[in-house]
Amino acid sequence: MDKLEYIPGDLVKFATNNYTIVNFEENFLHNKICYALISTNSTKTALVADRDILPIPLTLEILEKNGWKSINGKYALKIKNANYVVLEFTEDGIYTYINENTMLFTIKYIHELQHLLYALHIDSNLKI
Repeated sequence: MDKLEYIPGDLVKFATNNYTIVNFEENFLHNKICYALISTNSTKTALVADRDILPIPLTLEILEKNGWKSINGKYALKIKNANYVVLEFTEDGIYTYINENTMLFTIKYIHELQHLLYALHIDSNLKI
């Protein structure tokens, strides 16, 4: 079975709508993971297989909507003690840094940013 890519709270796309993952269950008999979803703009719910879920690309507009500031072509979000999470958009993906010094890893999607924010104990509930 593939590694679990999504966790509860992640924002994903299913069909034409955006959803938040509420829960998941592994079906070992059919070797797949199913996710329970709730729509971000209604009370619509769905139970879908992992192969039917698409990640939502991370965009500059989403960052700005969530309080990230553009500084010298990069985007920063202040965390604790005058520290910042910094994102730099490149052709290879979005580089993630702490204070522009320590590169963590490259991301492309909203749920990956949510995982980083969660690990740093920052609110990972993003507006899209």
